[in-house]
Amino acid sequence: MKRLSLLLAVCLLVLSFATVASAAETTTAEVPVTLTVIESQRQISVTVPAALPVSVVDGKVLTASNAAIRNHGKDPVAVTAISVKPGAYDIGSFDNFSGLAGTIALSLNGCGTTGAGSLSMTDAAFPAIEAGESLALRYQAKVALAGTQDHAAAASVVFTISIVD
Repeated sequence: MKRLSLLLAVCLLVLSFATVASAAETTTAEVPVTLTVIESQRQISVTVPAALPVSVVDGKVLTASNAAIRNHGKDPVAVTAISVKPGAYDIGSFDNFSGLAGTIALSLNGCGTTGAGSLSMTDAAFPAIEAGESLALRYQAKVALAGTQDHAAAASVVFTISIVD
């Protein structure tokens, strides 16, 4: 008896579904469209100084006071490496400047050159630069002139900048 009741209940259920399905000739369904945007590449948009001018006036070495790295992007960035390359002058040690003619030594935010190549940096000297913010570049130079060179490309500085996670 239980089996018969169960069988009849299942048959009624199937028949009622079939009746409802056949009663409607058309139906509509509204389905949401989910939009997912994935930015797989974050962009770095920064401005670095076009030059770090150094002038020697009556034996006194002068540098600019308005040099800065500006972050125009959406994400915080940081200077992750600095390399100093020789140009018309050799790169010397800022802390132990030899004074040999044709030598220049630099200090960027208190981090001095020890010669050509990578500059040893600290996080305190080069903290993260938030979106829309700037990092001042306080730099000094020591120069031992090589003759009377005017507007010489004494050296170049390469900044490596990365997004901070």
